[in-house]
Amino acid sequence: MALSRKDYLQKIIGLHERLIIASEEYEGISEEFISKQELDISAMKEQWLVKVEEFKQILADMNALEVPNAFETEGNELKEAYTIFVNCVEEKTKKFSVEAMENGELDALQSKELHAAEDMEELIESMFEK
Repeated sequence: MALSRKDYLQKIIGLHERLIIASEEYEGISEEFISKQELDISAMKEQWLVKVEEFKQILADMNALEVPNAFETEGNELKEAYTIFVNCVEEKTKKFSVEAMENGELDALQSKELHAAEDMEELIESMFEK
């Protein structure tokens, strides 16, 4: 049976809350290493990759949702924005290095990730306004 609009929105909010929490935890990993003043990049990346798996699970859960007809356009665009976001986080994690920070490679990924996050917020808002 297809999800109602209300049920779909509730599931989207739950997934988005999980994504926000995972993002905050991901960010907290680097803050923890910086506060200890021990920048063990490989250990930090290892912890980030655990979070990347969590992001991938959230994305899988998002992709498993049946989008109601009323939200077909926004729902599919939201799935695409989540995919871009998760892919950027994963690529940024794998490429993270002092060299990648210095050559601007991570900045480009960060910008793309931020744009996807903004798209997600706008799409979710637009579905609530429907």
